[in-house]
Amino acid sequence: MDEKNEIFRGVHLPVLEKEILEGLNPEKNKNFVDCTIGQGGHTKKILERISPNGKVLGIDLDKSQIENCRELLKDFSDRLILENDSYANLEKIISKNNFFPVNGILADLGMSSWHLQKSGRGFSFLKDEPLDMRYDGSAGELTASEIINQWRKEEIEQILMVYGEERFARKMSEKIVEQRRLKKIDTTLKLIEVLKLAVPRKFQNGKIHFVTRVFQALRITVNGELDNLKKLLPQ
Repeated sequence: MDEKNEIFRGVHLPVLEKEILEGLNPEKNKNFVDCTIGQGGHTKKILERISPNGKVLGIDLDKSQIENCRELLKDFSDRLILENDSYANLEKIISKNNFFPVNGILADLGMSSWHLQKSGRGFSFLKDEPLDMRYDGSAGELTASEIINQWRKEEIEQILMVYGEERFARKMSEKIVEQRRLKKIDTTLKLIEVLKLAVPRKFQNGKIHFVTRVFQALRITVNGELDNLKKLLPQ
């Protein structure tokens, strides 16, 4: 079944479902934590296996995803606890909900299909959207637009190299700083047009879109993904 169509019908098809279920081995009446519940695909499969009394504590930084799951997983509402928070606060969230014992924890990191297709926050380079890229959409927090339009050239180059392993990081950062002096770069398509000036044409038509690594680096930086992961793992 096509995943895109499944998303709009309800709970989307989870990635690596078989492998994840084998790894977690959810058994009836056990309790599990889904640190990035997203559209609830993995959680639904876990809840089905841990019935009749097993529960899932679902966490997501994006309030929209929590509300989505409240509706999509309403048939399991008596065994599902939802928390709009960061998985970096895992211990605190578990204690707050007195969610013991915990028999397994799942963290499916990165963005979901919903963020690409429906959030309108600039995660996709196939649409013209504001350069936001915040999972939670909170006002006052760092955005991709702020990075592109306010950070120093060296800082932009650094994140493109470290978080994107982008071979044209230096040229891209130079063009970004040069072009933003002329006009603010505040949408995805504006950014792509600038990046085209930095990448030789022969490298613009590969199997992977030539801006993929840039968007990845921006998303990781905006959401502090690696820092949050460092906080999560010891917990």
